[in-house]
Amino acid sequence: MTTVALDLKSRVDEFLRWFQALDGKDQEELMGLVYSEHKVRDVVRSFSAMPVEQRKAVFQRLGLPNDMLNRIPPPASGASGDVEVEWQEWDSSRSA
Repeated sequence: MTTVALDLKSRVDEFLRWFQALDGKDQEELMGLVYSEHKVRDVVRSFSAMPVEQRKAVFQRLGLPNDMLNRIPPPASGASGDVEVEWQEWDSSRSA
């Protein structure tokens, strides 16, 4: 294993020990947060892979605000790196 892989394994092991020491309720809440974040990132990746016009059409059909559309990066040419996601609660009263 490389040094980076060993460092990651060490960090994962440390995180798992910390996680297992948490109260069950805290574990459940943390798992929910991580799962929600993962779903959000999947949606952002899907949107960012779409051509801009298709993205606009989907946002229009779903009634999503344009400011959300503007925060999604443009389609990359074959890049599949991490997508920067800023979590904000959506105020549906502002979408009209």
